Amino acid sequence: MSTWAQLLANFAVVAMFVSAWIQTHVWADRLGPRTSSAAFGLLMGVGVVALMNIPVQLMPGVNVDLRFAMVGLSGLFGGPIACLITGVMAGAFRLYEGGMGAYAGTVAIGAAMIIAIAGHTFLRGRSPSRRDIVLVAAAVAVGSRIGLAVLPWDVVQAYMKSAAAPSALLDFASIVLVGLALYQERRRVEALHSKRIYKQVVDALPDCLNIKDLNGKFIAANPATAQLMRATDEKALIGKSDFDFYPKHAAQKFHEDEQAVLRSGKSVTIDQQFTHGDGVPIWLSTLKTPLTDYKGRIIGLITHNRDITERKELENQLAASRIQLTDALAHMADGLVMYDKSGRMLLCNEQYRAMFPRTEDIRVPGSMHRDILQTAIDRGEIVVEGEVETWIDNVIASQGTAGSREIQTGDGRWLDVRTRPTDDGGRLSVFTDITVAKQAAAELMAANAKLDDLAHRDGLTDLSTRRAFDESLEREVGRSRRAKTPLSLLLIDVDWFKRYNDAYGHPAGDECLRAVARCIQATARRPTDLAARYGGEEFAVILPETDARGAFVIAETLKAAVRDLQLEHNGSEKKVVTVSIGVATFEGTGELEIAKLLRRADEALYGAKAAGRDRVHGWRPHAENAVPLKAVKTNI
Repeated sequence: MSTWAQLLANFAVVAMFVSAWIQTHVWADRLGPRTSSAAFGLLMGVGVVALMNIPVQLMPGVNVDLRFAMVGLSGLFGGPIACLITGVMAGAFRLYEGGMGAYAGTVAIGAAMIIAIAGHTFLRGRSPSRRDIVLVAAAVAVGSRIGLAVLPWDVVQAYMKSAAAPSALLDFASIVLVGLALYQERRRVEALHSKRIYKQVVDALPDCLNIKDLNGKFIAANPATAQLMRATDEKALIGKSDFDFYPKHAAQKFHEDEQAVLRSGKSVTIDQQFTHGDGVPIWLSTLKTPLTDYKGRIIGLITHNRDITERKELENQLAASRIQLTDALAHMADGLVMYDKSGRMLLCNEQYRAMFPRTEDIRVPGSMHRDILQTAIDRGEIVVEGEVETWIDNVIASQGTAGSREIQTGDGRWLDVRTRPTDDGGRLSVFTDITVAKQAAAELMAANAKLDDLAHRDGLTDLSTRRAFDESLEREVGRSRRAKTPLSLLLIDVDWFKRYNDAYGHPAGDECLRAVARCIQATARRPTDLAARYGGEEFAVILPETDARGAFVIAETLKAAVRDLQLEHNGSEKKVVTVSIGVATFEGTGELEIAKLLRRADEALYGAKAAGRDRVHGWRPHAENAVPLKAVKTNI
């Protein structure tokens, strides 16, 4: 066999085993990196053995083969495990062949192993590049000649003279050529792997992604695009256009947008709207980017669609809400103002500014709350009692909590301020003009006071009513018990008043009662005393902090004052109007019920009338002749 035939046979063996690996490594890679590396080393080892069986004769007695190429490739692409397996198989077979160069060949194989493993280690996990392949090929081609050191000198001289350069060149060329083939295969595998990843990512995208040619025909699309266009799957889109899936007017609009992008050669993002046959409007945010080839020529269009229908609906709702809010703020009767956490005004409505005409110019967004308050005080718009700075500090401090307060303006108006803190640390205040309400409240209070006075003031005599008497007596009895002070009660009856009415008429009777009431009022002149019309012609006087002796003095004075009126009364034995008075006293100790005190005064009054009228009687504990109140009324 000629040298060229042997050389071609060597290259064929290398190509065959490398091709076998290229065809089978995908299955080996699935078994894990260590198993794949071992399988690659084993395959390269078999290839080394096959190469050794068809050596290339460079000169008589000197045979070479491409074993170092296989060892170098095994280590560079397969790592230490693959290289060790290949190297051990190559070294073992070389020793098995024997001969004068057996030891030298084994040493050369070991040198090639070391160089290849070192090259792989230098890569630090990355795939070898073309430059790496060339460097390792040169290193193996040169370094594997170290085996010559163990051969006889004359053999070395003969080899160096005629076979060293060709054999090293063969090793270098074979490693480079086969290494580039493996490099390309690695690139192809990585490209396929990346393609699978990209496809999975694109298919998993919730957004639509597709590619069209210059005529608007689909070249590629992901499932989301098919779902949007209501196609069975993404394959059903290939070769078709938007006109096959959308209404004609929508498809025409999309086509015009795409042609504009192709003419400009620039990416654009636009919002597009269309409606399917069911009438449901859909909004898309669409990114359209020209697709170019390696020469930069535009060959198609990449489209990315994102369904923004929900966002558009929210934007429309938000816009409508803002319009409604603006309209509400503009037409609300109350003033509204909002401040951020630093006290800077964020917004206010016109009603708020109109409430403060003297400081309307500074009540605008951006102004500080403290400055507004200070200016309002300086211009006399807000009435402040006490220290101004303290008042301002209190107002600012109170803004952090929910509450309300009232302020009075310099022109006499009253404003109610309700403040609520916001989630971001700011505050919102609502101002209501309560001037009318304040005035109405004042008028109502005055009216209530008048009604209360009318309810507690007898219309005929201008004395207190029975109701006012009952309330006052209960109050004074309680006070007397707590303070342990005496309390006296006078019950007064106009003698023979029914006869007076019958003789002189009811108008004269009313005037008689008024005259008696004036005497009573003049006698019970202390602020704590209370004179009341007890009923009909009966009157009562409450005398706080008055003992029995003092009460008798007052009663006698009153009796004399009425007699001194000298009001004619022919129906009375006295011929003038007189009164009978019963006196009862609570000494402030012990327990005495109000009803019992009233009964004692009534019994004393009955005693005065029974004794001949125009008298003052006090209650006696052993008054056996006391009769019930009804009996007394009957005898009057």
